[in-house]
Amino acid sequence: MVRTCKFPGCDHKNVPGSPFSFHRFPVSDITMRQLWLVAIGYSAGAKISSTKDFCVCSAHFSEDDYIPNRGNSKKRILNTAAVPVPRCLSYTEITYNVMS
Repeated sequence: MVRTCKFPGCDHKNVPGSPFSFHRFPVSDITMRQLWLVAIGYSAGAKISSTKDFCVCSAHFSEDDYIPNRGNSKKRILNTAAVPVPRCLSYTEITYNVMS
């Protein structure tokens, strides 16, 4: 199953070669999970049976939302206070940022 970004209007897919990383919704922090749900357009009290398959792509986070990379790891880890925002970077912007 190909994961797609749950942010409204974003059609980024988690496929091989994608310049985007995908982040699952917070599980243990209920307050943060509620913030993420509101950020993608759900009401604060929405009854969602499971957010297990919900993810948001890296286009909705800034560099400040990530923990500084240590060593040679390519894995990008969000800090615990990161909340997705509507901005959606294009493939061209991502490629330029990675190459420069």
